[in-house]
This record gives sequence, structure tokens and C-alpha cells, in this order.
Amino acid sequence: MAALNNAQLEIIKMFHKDQTAEELLELKQVLSEYLANRLVKAIQTESAGKGYTREVADSWKNEHYRTPYK
Repeated sequence: MAALNNAQLEIIKMFHKDQTAEELLELKQVLSEYLANRLVKAIQTESAGKGYTREVADSWKNEHYRTPYK
């Protein structure tokens, strides 16, 4: 098993006492939202760096590369 990273160690320190089921659910939601926001920012940064626009992304929805069968 891999060693814990700095973030994991800090979370363990912060929550050394037992939490209720409701508190654990709230914590999971907060952490999920945090990670989702980081992912969105990373995607936006990468997309901007490559010149992708909303129009480009929308055009991808209509593309397909399936082999036509006769």
C-alpha cells in the first residue's frame, strides 16, 4: 500500500474524532465539489491554451468516425 500524501495526512489530523454519518456525507460532498472545481479549472486552462472554444466543443457532438457498413 502506498504511503499517505500530505493532503490525506492533514485530513486525518483534522478529523481525529469520530464523525456522525451526516457529517461524513457533508465532508464527502465538500471534497467532491472541491475536486470537481479543480478539474473544471484544469480543463478550461487546457482548452484555452489549445484555442478550443464552446463552438468547437459543440461541433464535436455531431462528429462520428464510425465505419459505414453497406
